[in-house]
Amino acid sequence: MIGGGCRPTPPPAVPSGTQPTAAPARIPQRIISISPDATEIIVGLGETRRLVAVTTFCLLPPDAGNLPRVGGLFDPDLETIIRLRPDLIILRGRNEGVERLCAERGFRLYHDPTERLDDIFRTIRELGEILDRRSEADVLARHLRQRLDRIASAVAGRPRPRVFVTIARNPDSLANILTAGRATFVHDMIDLAGGENVFADLAMDYPQISPEAILAARPDVIIEAMPEREPSDALQQDVLRLWRGLGPVPAVQQGRVYVLTDDHALIPSPRVADIITQIARWLHPEITID
Repeated sequence: MIGGGCRPTPPPAVPSGTQPTAAPARIPQRIISISPDATEIIVGLGETRRLVAVTTFCLLPPDAGNLPRVGGLFDPDLETIIRLRPDLIILRGRNEGVERLCAERGFRLYHDPTERLDDIFRTIRELGEILDRRSEADVLARHLRQRLDRIASAVAGRPRPRVFVTIARNPDSLANILTAGRATFVHDMIDLAGGENVFADLAMDYPQISPEAILAARPDVIIEAMPEREPSDALQQDVLRLWRGLGPVPAVQQGRVYVLTDDHALIPSPRVADIITQIARWLHPEITID
């Protein structure tokens, strides 16, 4: 999470997220991914062998533990990156050190544009073009679209419960709570699952929310994203006990507080359909999703 040398190809149309180059682009054979979702897309395209390093946060491929780790967006290991001689670096977000290194060393750079749910399809398409795997990208995107369409059909026309999602908080208290605003893939997941994000109108993408604001918002459902935790009845009870101390919140009163422990819960990759399916079943337990 290695291929041989690069082979020349006709110059493809350069996707909008790539760094322009004067020479004809070659199909990358040594990729460093500083983007967990792009790593999962590369795996989905069947091109795992081209990965020579991944981030600390990448979960796929299954043998990712055998690949060098180059830190994350905020702490990339530039020395290791240079030593691995990549011919493509994928970066989600901005990092001046990585961008400067690419410019100085001539490393091709692809800026992963994924922020919203629909951006996943753009990233699949663009990586398919870069890696000369267009047909595989079409299949991957079509399969994802079909799954999302089935979820949308299952929840269509049903009442939309008001949903509050925590992205992070203090481990043992309702403090430093982060949630998701409208311009995020987390909001899109709630919307497609048939819910209404109670903090969709906030300007920030991932704002910090006070317990008092949550109490005033009166969510019908609370979803705690805890991808670092192991699922257990004890965890569920601990979370519910904590929220009971907040006050008369419909979600707490009705026992509709859920813990999302899937390790890829906050990675906007093709596996996002698994997460949306789970959320849809919590919001609408009467539905059936094939």
